[in-house]
Amino acid sequence: MPVPIEPNAPDTLSAANLAPRKTPVHPSPQDWRDQILYFLLPDRFCDDAEATRPKFSFSNPATAVPKAAWMAGGKVFQGGTIKGIQSKLGYLRDLGVTALWIGPVFKQRRDLQTYHGYGIQDFLEVDPRFGKRQDLRDLVDAAHALGIYVLLDIIYNHSGNNWFYDQGGSPADMADYRYEPPRVIHGWHSETGSSVQQITNREQGVWPREFQTPEWYTRAGKIGKWDPEPWENRLDPRNEFRRGDFFDLKDFDLNEFAPRHKEVLNALIQVYQYWIALTDCDGIRVDTVKHVPFEASRNFCGGIHEFAESIGKENFLVLGEVTGGPEMSKAYLDIFGRNLDAAIDLGGPMDILANFAKGLGDEPGTYFRQFTGHDILGSHREVGRYHVSMFDDHDMISREPKARICNRNASPLRFLQAAHAVGVQLTCLGIPCIYYGTEQAFDGGENYHDASVEALDDGNPPFRDRYVRESMFGGTFGAFQTSGLSFFDPGHPTYRRIAAIAGVVKRTDKVGKALRRGRQYPREVQFLAHRGYLPPVKGELVAWSRILFDQEVLVALNTNGEAARGGLATVDFGLHPPGSSLRILYRSDWSNAELAAPPAGLKLPVIQDGNRAVVRLDLPEAGMIILG
Repeated sequence: MPVPIEPNAPDTLSAANLAPRKTPVHPSPQDWRDQILYFLLPDRFCDDAEATRPKFSFSNPATAVPKAAWMAGGKVFQGGTIKGIQSKLGYLRDLGVTALWIGPVFKQRRDLQTYHGYGIQDFLEVDPRFGKRQDLRDLVDAAHALGIYVLLDIIYNHSGNNWFYDQGGSPADMADYRYEPPRVIHGWHSETGSSVQQITNREQGVWPREFQTPEWYTRAGKIGKWDPEPWENRLDPRNEFRRGDFFDLKDFDLNEFAPRHKEVLNALIQVYQYWIALTDCDGIRVDTVKHVPFEASRNFCGGIHEFAESIGKENFLVLGEVTGGPEMSKAYLDIFGRNLDAAIDLGGPMDILANFAKGLGDEPGTYFRQFTGHDILGSHREVGRYHVSMFDDHDMISREPKARICNRNASPLRFLQAAHAVGVQLTCLGIPCIYYGTEQAFDGGENYHDASVEALDDGNPPFRDRYVRESMFGGTFGAFQTSGLSFFDPGHPTYRRIAAIAGVVKRTDKVGKALRRGRQYPREVQFLAHRGYLPPVKGELVAWSRILFDQEVLVALNTNGEAARGGLATVDFGLHPPGSSLRILYRSDWSNAELAAPPAGLKLPVIQDGNRAVVRLDLPEAGMIILG
């Protein structure tokens, strides 16, 4: 039975109940490397009514809607709900998802269109456009019943646009950055967007009441310098990118030199302890970690870990979004302290993975070199548990222009390429995370922008992130420039292949465990056109192994999207002597029936070539195979 949740959010932190609403709490997973994450934005995923709408069809080109209305829809709330997410848990389970990362659900300003959820107005309430507090708890309980863990996306660097700067006696959402003195607050943001001196209801200013303390905010204006200079100490809490506002989102003063920084930090820790107790979630994804001073981040993570352990969540995941390159990520991981458990591989690694899967960019060796000591994050990636792999997300911070993996790709093979980019994630080191819509081959990108409809701003489309945040359930901003169409198709070729690969990875035998936790080796391949074994080569058949004790699993991908490729792939001689064989666990060219129920008994022989044990592999364009 659902556990009743208090219907009203407390006005103050002192009134927040930190007792778990049900005991025992849901246990943590033994190892997060066993999980397959899926990230969604609540507003863009499902509204629990998409079943009433027609399904999108690639064979019907007459589904596009007028560009102006569609583009405008991308900047506003589309109507996705928490109940809508719950209605699609079966769809996610069948895809292979075992952990759900939900974009922020906390209350936003009523008068603003912060559909993404990163501009919090009430830190102890769910946004009514998404649903109620009970809906959130019901979602977590329902996910747990299906074997799916839940991560909440949280923000502790800043609040929403909840007050105005005083600019010459007038209210202003933003001000230019200055180090000191702190700028003057003109007034609180009212429910209608005006500036008011006193907060008289829950829609005005910021809540709970403790957050109505002006001294808790840096009041330094918006960030102009987003990264440190090469000569600067990147961990100095006084850097501009740590003290400034995210445009109009107001920065909390967590600098250890600030007189009240401990009050602010303790309040933010208590806020998210409250949500853990109320929802029974299994982890958090922490937004904008780079912009929080290191000491504040360490203490915040420690406070969350201690609380989670105290109520019985022994392996609660604290996952960080750390932009600024591998040097910054490595500093914040601090794996021997009580800081982040893992960081998302943002920026360059996302593009390396995507390009490897499509046979573009640098040769594939660049991808595999990330998992060695030659890369600054190699020691963390090498063991797999400290990084989450992604190739698309809601920000695309390093990708110019911002675009999903299928963008500008009209080939039918794009469905396989999207599936096998996920396949690389699932079969390589790290905790894999799928961005919503990938399983339906969404192709959003800035090239959808029409400057004749909406003028460019300094050469870039305003609200450029919108084009990689399409609506899956209908709405006015559906994928592929559509409106009112549903995209939840378990028969989609990308969905089917991701589900089939995930089925192999999730196996409870040695094969599954090797794919999730085994050591990783790129394999030399002799291509059929010439003699000699070569390391991974762009546009050719690329192979890698995962080995755990006495179990080897061989994975191979044809990175050529235009021609079949074959070759002899090296395997471990001791584990697979000539005359033995490897079972075929997945082939991308299987029929739908074979993908759903892999045929038993299919094998490839291991042969000897000189002093090597090798397997002959032949794959169609963009094809993939798994042997074990």
